[in-house]
Amino acid sequence: MVEEEVSWLQDGIDSGWLTADGVGAVRSTTSYGRPGGWWFLPAWLPDNQQHDLGPFRTRAVALREAERLAAHHRRQSRK
Repeated sequence: MVEEEVSWLQDGIDSGWLTADGVGAVRSTTSYGRPGGWWFLPAWLPDNQQHDLGPFRTRAVALREAERLAAHHRRQSRK
């Protein structure tokens, strides 16, 4: 099975905010105002803090986990 490539787009105003279609948003502590690191909000859930996943220590870890969870969600949705 081939995983699709995810294109993360950095917000033009806030460099600590990244989004990817079908995946969601990854936000830094500084940008989002929540402590602890980077936070992931899945695209398939409503945009509120109770659905945020994290915190993740680094941006790279948050992006990797976001992509993994989105791929898992897509597989489960096809069943």
